[in-house]
Parts: sequence; C-alpha cells; structure tokens
Amino acid sequence: MYKILFLISISHVLSAQAKQDYVWLYNNYGDQAYGYDFNQKENGNPIDLEYGIPFVFVGNNASICDKDGNLLFYTNGCHVANGDHEIIENGSDINYGDYIVQYRQDTCEHYPAVEDILLLPDPAQPDQGFYLIHKRIELGEPETFMTLRYSYIESMANGGKGKVSIKSEPILEETKVMYSYLTAVPHSNGIDWWILQPDYEENIHVFLLDGVGFTKVNTTKAPANFTLFTSASGIAKFSPDGNRYAFFNAYDNLHLFDFDRETGDLHSHQFLHVKDVPANLAFFSAVEWSPDSRFLYISTTEELWQLDTWEDDLEDGLELIATFNGVNDPFPTIFYLMALAPDCKIYMCSTSSTNTYHVINNPNRKGQDCDFAQQGIQLPFVSATATMPNFPRFRVDEEEKCDPTITSIFGEDIYWRRELTCYPNPVKELLTVELPEQKKGLVVVMDMEGQVVIHKEIIASTLNQQLSMGGLPSGTYSVEYVPEENEKRRIWTSKVVKID
Repeated sequence: MYKILFLISISHVLSAQAKQDYVWLYNNYGDQAYGYDFNQKENGNPIDLEYGIPFVFVGNNASICDKDGNLLFYTNGCHVANGDHEIIENGSDINYGDYIVQYRQDTCEHYPAVEDILLLPDPAQPDQGFYLIHKRIELGEPETFMTLRYSYIESMANGGKGKVSIKSEPILEETKVMYSYLTAVPHSNGIDWWILQPDYEENIHVFLLDGVGFTKVNTTKAPANFTLFTSASGIAKFSPDGNRYAFFNAYDNLHLFDFDRETGDLHSHQFLHVKDVPANLAFFSAVEWSPDSRFLYISTTEELWQLDTWEDDLEDGLELIATFNGVNDPFPTIFYLMALAPDCKIYMCSTSSTNTYHVINNPNRKGQDCDFAQQGIQLPFVSATATMPNFPRFRVDEEEKCDPTITSIFGEDIYWRRELTCYPNPVKELLTVELPEQKKGLVVVMDMEGQVVIHKEIIASTLNQQLSMGGLPSGTYSVEYVPEENEKRRIWTSKVVKID
C-alpha cells in the first residue's frame, strides 16, 4: 500500500476559475507517494489523506480534474486510474507493443520519456469523455521512434468509475514523431483543442481536436536541422495566454513562434542561441513561462536563464538567473523539468530522484527578483525520477492564469530555502556568516555526506557570526541557518569550499 501526503493549499480562489490542473501526483519506486492538491480545504485546515496508487510515475505523468478541482483520472503512460485510485476497466497496457514485449518482459510498470502524454476533455461532452493523447515506442532501424496515438475514456461508465472504450488508435499514420514536445492549447472558441507535435523531418504538426475527432490542420517546417539528440532532449510549451509557442533544446536552441488560436497558424518566428552542446553529448533541458506570458525560463542542466520575450531583440532579454550550487540530495539536484503551478510559482525537478525541488517564487518579476530558490522545497518523500505532470494550458481566456493567494505546504515539515551569505569562499580559517535576521537560532555546517561538523546556537541578536573552519578537511560544506522563531518556515543555506 502506498502512503500519500498531499501538499495542502489554503486559498481564496475565485469559484469561476477552472481547476482542471489542481492535483499533481508523484511517487517513487518504494512504498511512498505524495502530491500537490491546490484546492481550498474545508475551514482552511490541512487534511491528511492516505490511499493507494496502483502504479509508479517515472517520466510520463498526466492527470485531470473536473472544473472544481476534483481528481478524475491520471496516467503514467502504461495505465489509467480514476480518482478512487483504481485502474479503470480496459485501462492497462495503454501503450502495449513490441517495445514492452522485448524490453520490459511483457510488463508495463511505467513508460519512459517525458512530455509524451496529455489528458484533454472531449469537446463534444467535456464532462463525460476524455481523450488520452499518448505516444507509443516503435522499434526501428537504427533508432527507435514514436507514433502519435489516442485512447478514449468514458468517465460515466461503471457507475462513474470510468473505462477506456478506445485504446491506442493512431492519430498520425506511419509518421515517426520525436520523443517529448507534446503540448496543447485551447482553440479561440474555448471548446476545441490545438495539439502540436514535431517529427524527425523538421515538421511541427498541428492538429485540431473538436467534437468529431482529430483533424490535421497544417504542418510548419521548423527552421532548424534537427540532430540525432533533438528527440527527447527538450520541451515545448505554450504561453499561459496561448499566443506564443516555445520549442527548446540545447542542440537546436530556442525557436519562438506566435500562434493563432483561431487558425492554428505558427508565424513570426524568432531564434535565440542560448547554449553550445557537443553533438555527441546527451543533454537535457526544459522551458516554462511566467504567468503573465512575458518571461520564458530556460533550464540547461547547470544554468537557469530568464528571457524577456517582450524585447525586440531576444539577446537583449536573456539573463542568467542561477548556476547549479552542486548539492547532492542524494544525487545531483541539477536543473530540468519545470511546471507553472496554480499558485503562480514554477516548480522544477532534477533528472534523478531527490529529496527537494527547486522553485521560482515570483516568476513574473524580472531578473533576480524572480526569487529562484535551489532546493527550495523539501519533499515529504524521495521524488520520482524526472517527472512533472504534463498539462495543456488551462485558463487561457481567463483574466487570472493562476492564484497567488494560494499558500502551499507539505504538512508541517516543509521549509522554504533562501540563499545565505558566507565569506570568504573558499575559506581557510574563519568563515563569516551574515544572518538575514536579528534573531536567535541555529547555524550548522554539514559535509557532503550530511554529517554535522559544526553546531552553533545563536543566542545574541547579531547579524554576523564567525565559524572556525580551520580544523576541517578540504572539501565542500553546506552551511545552514534556522531562526528560533520561524513562523514563515525558512532555512537559509550556502555552499562553502574549505581549502588548506
């Protein structure tokens, strides 16, 4: 039995605001799982929930709620479960094929890759039917590839528990589409959906999903020569207002288009070179937009960039926000997938399982004011590997794209991390720590194995503290400060290098 602890959200969300992306689910290979629930809870009090999740999330991750934020269905690319956390009728082996038979011993526990699955309401009956857009791995020579497919969920079947009535039907016949880059945005009529997916031939296919099914509307030739590693190495995202489409990976760099939600036309292309990566190096990167659709955040493994897309010359709008601070938790917490949440923050995971996520607290603010916190949120359990839910853009036509009044916490154990100023760095003997608050508290120094090597109680209200580092071996250490009275539940941290 998996145990799940929800991230409780206390908010004053407008009742009219659609909440179809308000539940995010995660777990790991063990018996631990957790999630985000951005709904307002009764009386504003945290509610702990325990239930079983019948499969593992690794990479592929999608879920959908009703308009009030009640969880309806979720999937990992192998199976579909309902809000009661039961695999629905005919909901197993969604992507069954030769890959599962030959490489997964005929068993589908989780399906590899990211941004390769979406759940969309049926435009003909949005409360009773849902399209599962997914991609199946096909075995080819010399490389594997994917085909774009769909399954259909009847939500009212079996007394409301749901069933899959159509399974793994092709959308693109015999077209080799790339791993990743699957994204969707509402049509200007607010009912139908646009779905975009690139292939290996530098084409971006644009589909319309309406009340009668799928129609291929156009194909835009991408102004890039895709490499062997283009597939799976990057992410595509629509802006929250639905008017811009960003395609990024470190080999082809950034391609930014305007998007016409009435016609499905991609136009007004802009290009920006952000990163140089050797063609033979596997390198993963991602993008996400600020709620106001102005700033595009670009993660390139050890760097986080912010791009002001309102600049006429995109090079003038590119700013380095942070470089990876080297923390292993227990594996390197490098920068990877990002997702804009209903609370107006952007959460970021790493490529490996970790105990923390990064967070951009104020993504609508320019430069360092965006308040990016590395290892900014402590998770209740170890995270799954490289997974963030892939949602279409909801609330595109609503004035508020998110609700900044939501306050999110993982029970009582969550702390928000901030940067701590320490100098000199590197240090030989005395290290000065600038405390952010004139409060009593605790300063600790830990080695990279997590062992506490210095423990100092702050009993006087002073801003600067000195620590003797002379007796420690050379290496990298983590310095943390926690105030005694800590209603905002914050920890200030820094990495310091000790030299002889």
